Amino acid sequence: MAVPKKRTSMSKKRIRKNLWKKKTYFSIVQSYSLAKSRSFSGVSEHPKPKGFSRQQTNNRVLG
Repeated sequence: MAVPKKRTSMSKKRIRKNLWKKKTYFSIVQSYSLAKSRSFSGVSEHPKPKGFSRQQTNNRVLG
């Protein structure tokens, strides 16, 4: 016979909801920042886009 599940408390529900909202908020902030850094009108204003792009380094093996 099927048994009904226990009800989740309001505090647990609120905590889980807020964690989900924080994750989405920070991903939105990151993507907005990246889009803002990538879109620039003139070269003189922003010589290099600064954002989440990494600068390449030389990976040489010393022998």
